[in-house]
Amino acid sequence: MTFRLVTNLFIQYSKSSFAQINSRYCSTLFDVDPKIQNAINTRKPIVALESTIITHGMPFPHNVNTALEVENLVTSTGAVPATIAIVDGRVKVGLSENDLIKLAKASDTIVKCSRRDMAYAVAKKQTGGTTVAATIRAACMIGIKIFATGGIGGVHRNGHITMDVSADLVELGRTPIAVISSGIKSILDIPRTLEYLETQGVCVTTYGNAEQHFPDFYTRDSGIKVPYNLSDPQEAAFLINALNKLQINSGILIGVPIPKEYAADKDQLTAAIEQAYTEAELKGVTGKDVTPFILGAVARITEGNSLQANIALIKNNAIVAAQIACELSQIEQRRLLESMAKQNSTGNRQLKPLVIGGSMLDLSQNLIEDKPLALDGATYHTRVTLTGGGVGRNLAEAIYKLHGQANLISAVGNDQMGESLLQLIPKQLHKCILISQVESTAICAILFDKVGDCKLCMANMQIHEQITPLIITKHENEFKTAPLVIMDGNLSKEAMESILQLTLKYSKPVFFEPTDKWKAAKPFQLGLHLAKQIRFISPNILELETIAEALCLKNIIGHNDKNVNLLSYCKNLVESINSHFDCIAVTLGGRGVLVSIRADNFSIPLFNAENCAYFVPKTDKHSIRFYEAPLVKDIVNVSGAGDSWSSGFITGLLRGFSVQRSVALGFLAATKALQYDSAVPHKYFECPAEEQKLLQETFDTLHYQDM
Repeated sequence: MTFRLVTNLFIQYSKSSFAQINSRYCSTLFDVDPKIQNAINTRKPIVALESTIITHGMPFPHNVNTALEVENLVTSTGAVPATIAIVDGRVKVGLSENDLIKLAKASDTIVKCSRRDMAYAVAKKQTGGTTVAATIRAACMIGIKIFATGGIGGVHRNGHITMDVSADLVELGRTPIAVISSGIKSILDIPRTLEYLETQGVCVTTYGNAEQHFPDFYTRDSGIKVPYNLSDPQEAAFLINALNKLQINSGILIGVPIPKEYAADKDQLTAAIEQAYTEAELKGVTGKDVTPFILGAVARITEGNSLQANIALIKNNAIVAAQIACELSQIEQRRLLESMAKQNSTGNRQLKPLVIGGSMLDLSQNLIEDKPLALDGATYHTRVTLTGGGVGRNLAEAIYKLHGQANLISAVGNDQMGESLLQLIPKQLHKCILISQVESTAICAILFDKVGDCKLCMANMQIHEQITPLIITKHENEFKTAPLVIMDGNLSKEAMESILQLTLKYSKPVFFEPTDKWKAAKPFQLGLHLAKQIRFISPNILELETIAEALCLKNIIGHNDKNVNLLSYCKNLVESINSHFDCIAVTLGGRGVLVSIRADNFSIPLFNAENCAYFVPKTDKHSIRFYEAPLVKDIVNVSGAGDSWSSGFITGLLRGFSVQRSVALGFLAATKALQYDSAVPHKYFECPAEEQKLLQETFDTLHYQDM
């Protein structure tokens, strides 16, 4: 099981019929709040809410206060509220406080929109409160699966003669959504309504009522039993999940009884309803005006008690709906993992990025005393760790653990150190590693001061010369199938030339990790006809200067001048060379990353999520943005943070993420590396759900500055 497979499944899951409808409608007639759209995309719990309660169900200010309180209750329970209305001819999903107040105050000019009215209201650019029917239709179009309301419409009195049947019932019969309500409004013909719902194929169930007595809005027992009862949120979520898996295109009505302390006296309520119907008949009230008239009259007759009961049951239903939504979200995550386990692990071999570069053992020594460091022959007390290192090896291991697939062309010696190093490299990456009979395994001795800053590096890296053009061409098949080739600066110019020739032959983009400032210029000394294959680079500021010198053929003064603003200086250097690349990611340590891309914005993907094919940019425009590094606590080791950032960024790009989301995954991977005692963590995440959660948090809290 790999994170790559999880991501593919997530993408496939998001491309269900409703998700496809979602993107088309949202771009034309819908205005979806970004928080709600994000929750839909990431399968967070969401509860849809109607707006006729605001426009036609309650007097001001009870209507707006109730709407705001209901949204707050949904949020505090862990879900995202999505109140729906039509505003100036647009179907708006997610209303601001100002929107709610506008709807609440302007009841005389606002239309009551059922399904039949939606097209007219949109065409005439009207503003309207959406009924249950219109709200569940809109919610279903954008992929929301749970809706909370007070009570639904039904068959009116003498409906068998007048055919006055609420569109809510018909819509429930053709819309796969769960409606959480306190049953059917008490003023309606409840037995006939339940019969009609049965005919429409709607699953009707009580909630928390083992005797299965269906509620009727103001009272807890309508006197009619239904076939099923749900005991808790989890059981309700399992039912909704089953409905979705079966692809039954009808809904579920879950009847939640009004809290006991607000339940009305049955006899008093019946008398009030009879009086209200008499008034309606005398005044000639008909059609869609009947329900709001009757409810208003009942509230007046009961001296406001029914209004307080109405508010209480709506709030209670919203809490129950949010609890169910949270459970459903967890079930869908588990379902994703189950699907992942069934995937053929060999099915995506063509998606393996190819990493070519150095492998070595890192002998890290951390000072444990405050003695000033000087190269004077003195003995310093240190804490020693031996871990796998080398930029190429680090990138390959990190990409393998994040992306799920990778190939590595590298070299180790036929010695004890080589055996130790191979044990630190995942076996799946061994296939293309050369065991050299000539050179010994590379070892890098690194000295860190007491606060973790690197003070001195010494290494034997002659073995990297064993990665010859012959070795490169031996693995030509890996080039054919790789979506991206990553090479580090440890390679010889001859090896780099061979790599660039093969990537040119097979039209593969190259990601170059310069490694250090002395090696950064190498591939750009081979001629632009080959160097143009390098579409991505991730230098630090010193390496960026070296690359700029090589491409611009002029000396760079340097960034050490204290009067120089680092970001402005970095931006100027990037602008001097960005015509040569599609993406430049300049790592600035704890400050962050400055990213330049050949595109108009950072919301676009650079690779196809389905097959990892590279989208060749069609513009010469470049955008530059500085991303501030997130604050990291409990830092253990800094040696692998940069490589983990690049690996996370590459993984995001290959998944088809936007550039900005890929930056977030880079920061998340770097954070994990900083909190681990080796360059690459044993594992970055406990499970895909943890990765998704942390990635979303990182993405939502990115701080950036357009340059």
